[in-house]
Amino acid sequence: MKSHLLAACAAALLAGCATQSTPPAFTGCTTWDRQAGQPHLAAVSVLSPELSKVIGVQEVVTSRTGTGMAAVQTTVQNCTDVDVVLSVRTRFSGDRGQSEPPSAWKTVFLPPRGQAVYGESAISQATSRVAVDIYDANRGQSQFAPGQSYRVPLDPPPAR
Repeated sequence: MKSHLLAACAAALLAGCATQSTPPAFTGCTTWDRQAGQPHLAAVSVLSPELSKVIGVQEVVTSRTGTGMAAVQTTVQNCTDVDVVLSVRTRFSGDRGQSEPPSAWKTVFLPPRGQAVYGESAISQATSRVAVDIYDANRGQSQFAPGQSYRVPLDPPPAR
């Protein structure tokens, strides 16, 4: 009797869901896995192998603020036709190693085929270098794991 009840519950859960796997990049968009190692992008780390197949880094610009603090702006492109959500932070260093703690993780939303700009400024005069970490905000380090399917609700859950 319990097994029939469990099967019925599982079937009910499955009825309102679809699956999702790594979406393909659209033609003409250069993804991170093809950009990695380029000298002008050396300050960027994409911390998810699957994420590197669906986003590209268009630009990384470092500068100084009006008060002389180091700053960075990074433009990220979504190379797919689905929403992608990132967590991005900046690490700061100087001549003697880390000059201040990393920034807080910020959520960056990339609409299909869209792009967004992430920016951060240092708070220490000792900061002379910055590095940007990009992490998958949806499912840790494997939003789109190869060979796996994820359940995506077709309808939002009812409000409580």
